[in-house]
Amino acid sequence: MIRVRRRGTTRSTPLIAVAALLAGLVMPVSAQAQSIAQTQAEIAQLSATLSQQEKTSEITANAYDAAKVNLANLNADLIKLQAKEVVKRSAIKVTSGQLATAVVRAYVDGASEAQILSLFNQKVTTYDARSVYQKQVIGDLNSLENSLRSEKKSLDSTLADVANQRAKVQRETVNMQNLLAQNVRNEEITRTTLAVVTSKLKSEIIAYEIKAGAAAARAHDLAAEASAVNAASAVGGQPAANLVIAAIQAATPPVITGTAAGSAQGLEALKWAKSEIGVPYVWGGETPGVGFDCSGLTQWAWAKAGFTIPRTTEMQWADLRHISLKQLQPGDLLYYYNLDGDHQVDHVVMYAGSGPWGTSTIIAAAHSGTNVSLAPIFTFGLIGAARP
Repeated sequence: MIRVRRRGTTRSTPLIAVAALLAGLVMPVSAQAQSIAQTQAEIAQLSATLSQQEKTSEITANAYDAAKVNLANLNADLIKLQAKEVVKRSAIKVTSGQLATAVVRAYVDGASEAQILSLFNQKVTTYDARSVYQKQVIGDLNSLENSLRSEKKSLDSTLADVANQRAKVQRETVNMQNLLAQNVRNEEITRTTLAVVTSKLKSEIIAYEIKAGAAAARAHDLAAEASAVNAASAVGGQPAANLVIAAIQAATPPVITGTAAGSAQGLEALKWAKSEIGVPYVWGGETPGVGFDCSGLTQWAWAKAGFTIPRTTEMQWADLRHISLKQLQPGDLLYYYNLDGDHQVDHVVMYAGSGPWGTSTIIAAAHSGTNVSLAPIFTFGLIGAARP
C-alpha cells in the first residue's frame, strides 16, 4: 500500500551483496538461537536492509505508465500524419497531371495567333500573350507544385521525426520492461533468502517494526515511519504493514478527517475500486480482474463512475481539483510525494471512509507482491487530496 517505486532509475541491490549482507545478519541468530533481546542489533540492521530492498526492488511504474501514454499518442499522431500523406500525395498526382496538360497547352510557339488571342480576348502581341499566359497559368501551377512538394517534404520530415520518436519510446519501454524483469528476479531471490532468514524471527521482526514505527511517529520522523512499514511489509506482507501503520496512527494526532457519506459519483468510484479487491498489483496494470497499479486503479474506478482522469499519479495530481484533508469523502484520492527519494508525486490511494479502520480506511493497489486491498491511511509522504 505504500511502497510504490514510481520514478527514477535506481536499480535493485546486487544479489550477491544482498545475500552476503543477509547471511551475515542472520547466521549468528539461527546458529546460536539467540533470544529476541539478544538480537536487537541484528534485527535493527535487518530492518534497514529490508526497507532498502523494498525501496529499490520496485522500479519506475509511473514513468512506465507515462511511456505507454506517450507511445499511444505518438502512434495516433503517426496514423493521422500517414492519412494526411495519402491525401497530399493524391493532390500532388492530380496537380502533376494538370501541370503536364498546361505545359503542353502553354507551348504557344506551335499554337495559332487566334488561339492565343481568344484565350485572353484582348489585342496583344504574340510575345505579350505568351508572356502573360506563362506568368498567369504556368507560373501559378509551378507555384502550386512547388508548394505541394515543399509540403510533402515537410510531411516526410515530420513522419521521420515521429517514427524516430516512436522508436525511441519503444526502446525505452523495452528497457524498462527488462529492468522490471531483472528487479522481479532479484526480489524473488531476496525474498527466498528472507523466507529462510525470518522463519523463526518473523513475528519478532514485525513486533519490532510496530514499536519502531510508533516511536518514529512520536518523534515526527517520517523517513523512519516509512522504513518501519517497508521492513514489516518485506517479511509479513500487507497485513504486517497495516499493523505498523495502525501503530503510527495511534501514536500521532489525526491530520485527516473524513466521512462515510459522499457524492453519488464518489461512492460509485469506490464501489468499482472495491470490486477489484484481491486483484494483483501489476506494473502498468489497468485491466479489471487481471491487475492494476495505483494510478491505473484510480483512473479505471473513476472512469466507471463517468469521469476521465489522467493515467499517471503526477498528471492526476496536477490536473485534479485539490481539496482539504479535513473534508474527505469516499472516492477522494490521496497523493504521496517522494516516497522513494525521487522528488516526484509517486503514489495514489482512494479514500474509503469506512472499513476495518473506520473513517481512516483507504483502498489501494500498493506494490508488487500485493493485491488491491483495504488498509489504514498513512501520512508519511502525503501532500494532499484531490477530487475528480
